Amino acid sequence: MKTKKLLSIIVLILIIAFAFVSYETALSKFRLSDKNYTYLADLTWHRQFDKGLQIAQEENKPVAIYFWAVWCQYCAAFQTNTLGNAQINKMLKEDYVLMAMDLDVDKDVAQKFGVSYPPVVVFLDANGKEVDRTIGAVDAGTFLPIATKVRDQVRRK
Repeated sequence: MKTKKLLSIIVLILIIAFAFVSYETALSKFRLSDKNYTYLADLTWHRQFDKGLQIAQEENKPVAIYFWAVWCQYCAAFQTNTLGNAQINKMLKEDYVLMAMDLDVDKDVAQKFGVSYPPVVVFLDANGKEVDRTIGAVDAGTFLPIATKVRDQVRRK
């Protein structure tokens, strides 16, 4: 009887150890942000406002600044349902310079644009002038025409 208990305990310890190693490996591959970028909705967003604006000027592209927060449940839905939309995701990757500002970290940029609660996307031209914005977890049908209009307007300049 003692041998069965001992074997059961050993098997249980091995299962727990395997689960822990698998979890640690998966967690080590997960990145939300680093010094230069934030990774949300399968998109790479610049974290430095000045650097993003410089790139926008060099490439003559509009800017999309996404104001978000880790604790924001609406941001999670917006990232999945709107930014995760294939057509929107493709347009943002190809036609925009993307910046993400965490409201808990980038308070100065949020204050500059009058953003106090996420999610908000502020659209700028290549010179940093605000063109439009979306407030709240708008759906793809609302977001796409605004992003398209801004992109086309900035291209015409």
